[in-house]
Amino acid sequence: MHNAKMFAGFHHERWDGKGYPYGLKETDIPLQGRIMAIVDVYDAITSERPYKKAFTDEEAVQIIMDNAGTHYDPEIVKIFYEVKDAFKAVRAEG
Repeated sequence: MHNAKMFAGFHHERWDGKGYPYGLKETDIPLQGRIMAIVDVYDAITSERPYKKAFTDEEAVQIIMDNAGTHYDPEIVKIFYEVKDAFKAVRAEG
């Protein structure tokens, strides 16, 4: 339960400190939140919603890469980039 609370409670924090609910910055954000921020946005971007069409996997990767160091932990983004094909494969399994 501890990790679940950390994933859920901190994934809207931003690397630059402009996130919420606590306005934490950089490594003050628990690792679970820094990881979940990328996972959550990838899913949101690549999923169709009533108000938007799904972006491609490539578009999602580019958005995440473009926001490394502001929205997302740049080191976690590097790791995400290395495993991006696994994200795409899991999504394709549906």
